[in-house]
Amino acid sequence: MRENWLRDEGLILAVAAAFGLLLFPALVYLVGQQLLGEYRPDGGLGSFYADLFAALARPGLWAWLLVLGPWLLLQALRLLVAPLRARRSDEDPADDEA
Repeated sequence: MRENWLRDEGLILAVAAAFGLLLFPALVYLVGQQLLGEYRPDGGLGSFYADLFAALARPGLWAWLLVLGPWLLLQALRLLVAPLRARRSDEDPADDEA
C-alpha cells in the first residue's frame, strides 16, 4: 500500500471540493439559465452563489451534493475502474513470456 495515500486522497478531495465550490456552481447556473430561464426575477449569478452558501450553512442537501458532486463522481468512476485494474494486475506479464 502506498505510504502517502491519505495525503493524496486529501489533495484529491481539496481540489474537487474547490472546483465544486468555485467553478461548478457557475457552470450549473449558466446551463440552467440556458435551459430553464433566469434563476430568479431579480437575481443573477451572485444570488445563486448567495443561496448556495446559505444552504451550505443550513445545511441543505442540494448544496452539499452540488459542492461534493465532482468528488463523488470521481469516486464512483474509481469504483467502476477498480475491478479492471485488479484484473490487469492479476495477469502477470512474466507468465506470458514463459
